[in-house]
Amino acid sequence: MQIGALPSEEAARTEWERLTRRAPELLGDRRPQVLRFERDGQPTLFRLRTGMFPDADAARDFCEKLRAKGGNCSVVRG
Repeated sequence: MQIGALPSEEAARTEWERLTRRAPELLGDRRPQVLRFERDGQPTLFRLRTGMFPDADAARDFCEKLRAKGGNCSVVRG
């Protein structure tokens, strides 16, 4: 589950904290993953993710609930 792509690791962690306050029932027991992503000729981004869903339906359900709480997300593999 990708929750955002932000300009710094600090911004990604701040977004995690913000969303954890808005949706503790969704994110309270999850751990953030911050992954550096570089593209030729473009600024580095830091992907904010969380994972380990039992299946794609569970991931989509989680994403819908997070969006309803003001978050952004997309289901990704790996």
